Amino acid sequence: MAPPRPVQLRPSARKPVQQIRVLVVEDVRTVAISVQAVLLQAGMEVEIAETGAEAWERKQEFRPDIALIDLGLPDVEGFDLVERFATPGDCGIILVTANDEESARVMALETGADDYMVKPAPTRELVARIHALHRRLHRPQSDRMMRIYIDPSQRCLIGATGERTSLTEAEMSALDTLLDAGGVSVSREWLSRIALKRPLHADDRSVDQLVMKLRRKLASQGASERVILSARRQGYVIADPSLFRAIPRPTPANSNAVHLNGTESVGAE
Repeated sequence: MAPPRPVQLRPSARKPVQQIRVLVVEDVRTVAISVQAVLLQAGMEVEIAETGAEAWERKQEFRPDIALIDLGLPDVEGFDLVERFATPGDCGIILVTANDEESARVMALETGADDYMVKPAPTRELVARIHALHRRLHRPQSDRMMRIYIDPSQRCLIGATGERTSLTEAEMSALDTLLDAGGVSVSREWLSRIALKRPLHADDRSVDQLVMKLRRKLASQGASERVILSARRQGYVIADPSLFRAIPRPTPANSNAVHLNGTESVGAE
């Protein structure tokens, strides 16, 4: 009887699943432990911080992929912590708070949060949102939009596919003003004067609404959700000005196509 042949085991083609690191910032210990247990069961690595100061310290050491932040912290205003976490751009942020007012949700998104959930957050939905945000933040580099072209003559944005997104005059002025600032924050007052042609009045949210619409149009061209950050009590800033390229006006000799960097063409009409 012939001896059995050794079985050749092929290495698995599957890539190891990356464990998501989550920092839970919650001052109520029982709530924090409950959330931690749910996320640990979902296969995530989880740490807890009960104050803003502890959260910032844990962020430097733990280096979370995503932070779940409650607005009602004892030592710092939640929006200030969100803005501080969002500024480096290395951590996704989901606000999980009992505050369900629209103004709070808007302020959270404007200061840099990626998502917002009202307590008590359904556990399955919380886990799903964490996975969804992690996927968005960790897409392969080849899948990300690397450039958005601005066509001032047509007042529109052009993405990698050549699809055009029209801008209003106010949106174009706001985008130009933010880009001209070169990574420095522009005040709401100045944006109101330049883009809306009027001074900003108390409780006037027209600039915030303008920026939100502009964000949506940039996102439709593949830009990050954080392409325009809110510098609280200061204004707005373009997170990465190098993302944008301006298209020169077409010359008479070649008016049927717009050329990018002398080699590419987008949306020949």
